[in-house]
Amino acid sequence: MKLSNNSLKVFVLTLFIYLYGCDMHQSNSKGRAIGAPGELLLVMDNDLQNSEVKSLLVDFARDEFPCIPQPEPTFKMTTITPTAFEGHFKAYRNIIIVNQNKSGENDIQYQKDVWASHQQVLKVTIDEVHAFASLFSNNRNKIFDFLYYGDIKSMQKANLNGADAATKDFIKSRYGINMVLPRGYRLVKDTLNFSWFRFDKLETIQSVVLHSFDMPDVESLNCTDLVALRDSVCKTYIPGPYAKSYMVTEKALPVLIKTLKINNTEVIEIRGLWKVNGYFMGGPFVDYFIKDEKQNKLIMIEGFVYAPKKQNKAYYVRQIESILHSMDYL
Repeated sequence: MKLSNNSLKVFVLTLFIYLYGCDMHQSNSKGRAIGAPGELLLVMDNDLQNSEVKSLLVDFARDEFPCIPQPEPTFKMTTITPTAFEGHFKAYRNIIIVNQNKSGENDIQYQKDVWASHQQVLKVTIDEVHAFASLFSNNRNKIFDFLYYGDIKSMQKANLNGADAATKDFIKSRYGINMVLPRGYRLVKDTLNFSWFRFDKLETIQSVVLHSFDMPDVESLNCTDLVALRDSVCKTYIPGPYAKSYMVTEKALPVLIKTLKINNTEVIEIRGLWKVNGYFMGGPFVDYFIKDEKQNKLIMIEGFVYAPKKQNKAYYVRQIESILHSMDYL
């Protein structure tokens, strides 16, 4: 059918509007943040870089990641000036921008997804250099949580891609917990109260273990008793590479304990190092303990890592934490 001149003009105009609208939509969409979890971009002018502001932030980034065999900083920081802050730098996953003005304002703004999706941006404003120390000290824990757990949440979203629905349903029916294990984890051992999922890749093993205890058998929830519970599970269910060998908690180094809330559920966290008794083999672990008041049980969810040839063990622990943080007690 041949179009008239007027009809052709209307068609072309309509097509132009449609294509222009699509182009505008695409140009306004944000790409995914770049960089690995724990990477941090610091933006400040040269004067601030030569002041105590930079020193305090460097110390913050260099804090050792807890409970891994070799020392690693919690954040790996890159510093640039505001004039260089353009292009791909704006797509960094973690950004701290420090500005100084004489307005008398000292403030921190916490922003998400400013220039990219899955991005955390801190905008710090100070009137004098000396004001930064107290501002930072008063907000240090909040700043840490914003950056660290922002990375964990981003990794959680990535875990959803290709996650096995059958595994999620199994954990839900057995332990009353919603939890997402990313693609590649397989069930390697299962009993009535114990399940072990493992992901093997390039000489690295990441494991997630679930176990339920009857609450009457649990003496207390202090660190010593929780470590003892962990060791009882490891001795029974997680063997070493030769007969009668098994995993145990490393006692020569401290085990850290704290309480946190995940999806409105109170969780006791312990983390430390594991080893195999009488054998040179070990790595980091993170355990969450949850009281199941309905069933009168204590549920242990553990992630542990074996990566003898990898230096960036903090990255693998973050991956484990992203799985554990998907936990939602029903």
